[in-house]
Amino acid sequence: MTRRDDEQGMILINVLMFVAIASGLVLLMIGREELALDRALRSREAARAAAIVRGGELSAIAALQRDALAAPDVDHAGEAWASIGASGAAIDGGTFDLAVSDAEGRFNVNSLRSGDAVPVILFQKLAAIAGLDEQQTVEAIAYVRSQGPVTDIRPIRLLPGADPAAIARLERMVTALPGKTTINLNAADEELLAFLFDDPVAAQRLVAIRKRNGQVTLRDLSDLKISQPPGTGFRSSTFWVRVRATIGDTAQQGATLIQRRWTVENGVETVPVARWRNAAVPPEAPAFAVRS
Repeated sequence: MTRRDDEQGMILINVLMFVAIASGLVLLMIGREELALDRALRSREAARAAAIVRGGELSAIAALQRDALAAPDVDHAGEAWASIGASGAAIDGGTFDLAVSDAEGRFNVNSLRSGDAVPVILFQKLAAIAGLDEQQTVEAIAYVRSQGPVTDIRPIRLLPGADPAAIARLERMVTALPGKTTINLNAADEELLAFLFDDPVAAQRLVAIRKRNGQVTLRDLSDLKISQPPGTGFRSSTFWVRVRATIGDTAQQGATLIQRRWTVENGVETVPVARWRNAAVPPEAPAFAVRS
């Protein structure tokens, strides 16, 4: 082999090395471009999904505003606002879920700050039924009074020595809402009704009446020969709406607490008072209907 042949061989090796390096750089650039495009696509999907979530919130506000004008004296699941939910509804590029519920079907822990004895007595009984001891109940009341008004009941889980099962049962019966509210007998579940009336049979009958008529009334209580418990009512001013939008592979979820306010100047106004997003959604927000 001559020296010229050696030089040509080295040149060929160098060319091949440069080609390999250039090919690697091209692949790297293509990969980075694909990642950038993927990020941009996901960003657009997330923005669309977030806009749809806000649209779902606005639809609930509109429905609750109409209800406040049409039927201001009572709120129950048989009204039009309660039927606007959606499960897996098809939208352009994805699906949409919406759940709306009455937020005042539970005891409002912020009522403990009012100085009234009735909320304190109710909470003490609820905590005892759930399985908390007296000291844990006192600490829970002290927390709400010192740190409140609270917007989330999950800090109750941090009570020293509290049984998780007892906390879970208490969470099914309490919530954290702005101001002082009553428990709407049209929204409370059977477990809470049994506690309020101290009569499981009466609670079963009331739930059956609600399923049949959409609501319970003072007349129904009279027919069952039971009295309306203190701290309860038949109307609400606070509601939940929970929305989930999935666009492509991107999902956005939000829960909003909506409040209706009556003022002398403006009449009734329906406004969002708190919002949570994705993993921060609190446990008392309504669950989405199971897709069939």
